[in-house]
Amino acid sequence: MKIKYLKLKNWFLVTVMSAMGLSSCHSNKELANPQPDNPPVRDQEPIRLMYGVPSMNFMIRGQVKDAGGRPVRDIRVNMLERGMEVADGELQGDPENVKHYLENTAVRTDDEGRFTIQNSGLPQEQVRLLVRDVDGMENGQFRNQVVDMKVEADDVDRSDASGMYQGTYNKEVKIKLENK
Repeated sequence: MKIKYLKLKNWFLVTVMSAMGLSSCHSNKELANPQPDNPPVRDQEPIRLMYGVPSMNFMIRGQVKDAGGRPVRDIRVNMLERGMEVADGELQGDPENVKHYLENTAVRTDDEGRFTIQNSGLPQEQVRLLVRDVDGMENGQFRNQVVDMKVEADDVDRSDASGMYQGTYNKEVKIKLENK
Protein backbone atom coordinates (compact mmCIF):
# COMPACT_ATOMS: atom_id res chain seq x y z
CA MET A 1 0.00 0.00 0.00
CA LYS A 2 2.85 2.39 0.88
CA ILE A 3 4.57 1.74 -2.45
CA LYS A 4 1.35 2.51 -4.38
CA TYR A 5 0.95 5.70 -2.37
CA LEU A 6 4.54 6.79 -3.07
CA LYS A 7 4.23 6.04 -6.79
CA LEU A 8 0.98 8.01 -6.95
CA LYS A 9 2.56 10.88 -4.99
CA ASN A 10 5.63 10.96 -7.29
CA TRP A 11 3.46 10.83 -10.42
CA PHE A 12 1.36 13.71 -9.07
CA LEU A 13 4.43 15.85 -8.24
CA VAL A 14 6.03 15.27 -11.64
CA THR A 15 2.75 16.14 -13.38
CA VAL A 16 2.29 19.34 -11.37
CA MET A 17 5.91 20.42 -11.85
CA SER A 18 5.68 19.79 -15.60
CA ALA A 19 2.45 21.77 -15.84
CA MET A 20 4.07 24.66 -13.98
CA GLY A 21 7.05 24.68 -16.34
CA LEU A 22 9.65 23.49 -13.87
CA SER A 23 11.59 21.55 -16.44
CA SER A 24 13.44 22.06 -19.68
CA CYS A 25 14.20 20.00 -22.75
CA HIS A 26 17.80 19.31 -23.64
CA SER A 27 19.34 17.52 -26.58
CA ASN A 28 22.92 16.34 -27.12
CA LYS A 29 22.25 15.17 -30.68
CA GLU A 30 24.40 16.49 -33.49
CA LEU A 31 22.64 19.12 -35.53
CA ALA A 32 21.69 17.72 -38.90
CA ASN A 33 23.08 19.44 -41.95
CA PRO A 34 21.26 18.79 -45.24
CA GLN A 35 24.39 19.53 -47.33
CA PRO A 36 26.16 16.21 -48.09
CA ASP A 37 29.58 17.87 -48.55
CA ASN A 38 29.45 19.63 -45.14
CA PRO A 39 30.05 17.68 -41.92
CA PRO A 40 27.45 17.84 -39.11
CA VAL A 41 27.69 20.83 -36.75
CA ARG A 42 29.21 19.68 -33.44
CA ASP A 43 30.82 22.54 -31.52
CA GLN A 44 27.73 24.56 -30.73
CA GLU A 45 25.82 25.02 -27.52
CA PRO A 46 23.15 22.36 -27.05
CA ILE A 47 19.65 23.53 -27.91
CA ARG A 48 17.69 24.14 -24.74
CA LEU A 49 13.94 24.69 -24.80
CA MET A 50 12.56 26.39 -21.71
CA TYR A 51 9.04 26.79 -20.45
CA GLY A 52 8.01 30.07 -18.98
CA VAL A 53 6.66 33.52 -19.69
CA PRO A 54 8.72 36.18 -21.48
CA SER A 55 9.20 39.38 -19.50
CA MET A 56 10.56 42.86 -19.99
CA ASN A 57 11.32 45.77 -17.67
CA PHE A 58 9.91 49.19 -18.53
CA MET A 59 11.59 52.47 -17.57
CA ILE A 60 9.61 55.47 -18.77
CA ARG A 61 10.65 58.99 -17.86
CA GLY A 62 8.77 62.06 -18.90
CA GLN A 63 7.69 65.59 -18.34
CA VAL A 64 4.18 67.02 -18.42
CA LYS A 65 3.62 70.64 -19.47
CA ASP A 66 0.59 72.83 -20.11
CA ALA A 67 -0.26 74.53 -23.40
CA GLY A 68 2.00 77.49 -22.44
CA GLY A 69 5.00 75.20 -21.88
CA ARG A 70 4.95 75.42 -18.07
CA PRO A 71 5.53 72.21 -16.06
CA VAL A 72 2.43 70.83 -14.33
CA ARG A 73 2.73 69.15 -10.93
CA ASP A 74 0.43 66.54 -9.35
CA ILE A 75 -0.67 65.00 -12.64
CA ARG A 76 -1.21 61.23 -12.35
CA VAL A 77 0.34 58.96 -14.97
CA ASN A 78 -0.51 55.26 -15.29
CA MET A 79 1.09 52.69 -17.58
CA LEU A 80 -1.85 50.70 -18.90
CA GLU A 81 -1.67 46.93 -19.14
CA ARG A 82 -2.26 45.13 -22.41
CA GLY A 83 -5.95 44.96 -23.32
CA MET A 84 -7.12 47.86 -21.13
CA GLU A 85 -9.58 50.08 -22.94
CA VAL A 86 -9.91 53.84 -22.59
CA ALA A 87 -12.87 55.89 -23.86
CA ASP A 88 -13.13 59.67 -23.53
CA GLY A 89 -10.04 59.74 -21.32
CA GLU A 90 -11.53 57.26 -18.83
CA LEU A 91 -10.42 53.68 -18.18
CA GLN A 92 -13.22 51.21 -18.91
CA GLY A 93 -14.24 48.24 -16.78
CA ASP A 94 -15.65 47.41 -13.38
CA PRO A 95 -15.64 50.74 -11.47
CA GLU A 96 -14.20 49.25 -8.28
CA ASN A 97 -11.38 47.47 -10.14
CA VAL A 98 -10.65 50.56 -12.26
CA LYS A 99 -10.45 52.78 -9.17
CA HIS A 100 -8.16 50.31 -7.40
CA TYR A 101 -5.88 50.00 -10.45
CA LEU A 102 -5.63 53.76 -11.02
CA GLU A 103 -4.89 54.48 -7.36
CA ASN A 104 -2.29 51.73 -6.93
CA THR A 105 -0.32 52.05 -10.17
CA ALA A 106 -0.20 55.83 -10.69
CA VAL A 107 2.88 57.99 -10.36
CA ARG A 108 2.64 61.74 -9.77
CA THR A 109 4.51 64.50 -11.48
CA ASP A 110 6.85 66.60 -9.31
CA ASP A 111 7.18 70.42 -9.26
CA GLU A 112 9.00 70.32 -12.64
CA GLY A 113 6.26 68.10 -14.11
CA ARG A 114 8.62 65.10 -14.22
CA PHE A 115 7.70 61.49 -13.59
CA THR A 116 9.32 58.05 -13.73
CA ILE A 117 7.52 54.76 -14.22
CA GLN A 118 9.31 51.50 -13.45
CA ASN A 119 7.35 48.39 -14.27
CA SER A 120 7.82 44.86 -15.53
CA GLY A 121 5.57 42.61 -17.54
CA LEU A 122 5.05 40.94 -20.88
CA PRO A 123 6.93 42.39 -23.84
CA GLN A 124 4.64 44.66 -25.86
CA GLU A 125 4.63 46.29 -29.27
CA GLN A 126 3.07 49.43 -27.82
CA VAL A 127 3.03 51.09 -24.39
CA ARG A 128 0.06 53.22 -23.38
CA LEU A 129 0.07 55.90 -20.72
CA LEU A 130 -3.07 57.40 -19.21
CA VAL A 131 -2.41 60.97 -18.08
CA ARG A 132 -5.00 62.37 -15.64
CA ASP A 133 -5.61 65.66 -13.85
CA VAL A 134 -7.22 64.77 -10.52
CA ASP A 135 -6.57 67.81 -8.30
CA GLY A 136 -9.40 70.06 -9.55
CA MET A 137 -8.60 73.75 -10.00
CA GLU A 138 -5.38 73.70 -7.96
CA ASN A 139 -3.00 73.86 -10.97
CA GLY A 140 -5.52 74.37 -13.77
CA GLN A 141 -7.95 71.96 -15.35
CA PHE A 142 -6.72 69.64 -18.08
CA ARG A 143 -8.25 66.91 -20.21
CA ASN A 144 -7.26 63.33 -19.57
CA GLN A 145 -5.29 61.89 -22.43
CA VAL A 146 -3.77 58.65 -23.66
CA VAL A 147 -0.19 58.63 -24.92
CA ASP A 148 0.71 55.70 -27.20
CA MET A 149 4.38 54.84 -27.66
CA LYS A 150 5.58 52.22 -30.12
CA VAL A 151 8.26 49.90 -28.74
CA GLU A 152 11.12 50.24 -31.23
CA ALA A 153 14.19 47.98 -31.20
CA ASP A 154 16.42 51.03 -30.48
CA ASP A 155 14.47 51.70 -27.27
CA VAL A 156 15.19 48.26 -25.78
CA ASP A 157 18.43 47.59 -23.91
CA ARG A 158 19.13 43.89 -24.40
CA SER A 159 22.57 43.89 -22.73
CA ASP A 160 21.29 41.85 -19.78
CA ALA A 161 18.64 39.83 -21.65
CA SER A 162 18.74 36.07 -21.22
CA GLY A 163 16.27 33.21 -21.48
CA MET A 164 12.76 34.56 -21.12
CA TYR A 165 13.94 38.00 -19.96
CA GLN A 166 13.88 40.33 -23.00
CA GLY A 167 15.68 43.38 -21.58
CA THR A 168 14.61 46.90 -20.56
CA TYR A 169 12.48 49.33 -22.55
CA ASN A 170 13.84 52.86 -21.92
CA LYS A 171 11.87 55.82 -23.19
CA GLU A 172 11.75 59.55 -22.54
CA VAL A 173 8.46 61.27 -23.39
CA LYS A 174 7.22 64.88 -23.43
CA ILE A 175 3.50 65.33 -22.80
CA LYS A 176 1.58 68.55 -23.52
CA LEU A 177 -1.80 68.81 -21.79
CA GLU A 178 -4.87 70.47 -23.27
CA ASN A 179 -7.03 72.77 -21.16
CA LYS A 180 -10.60 71.69 -20.45
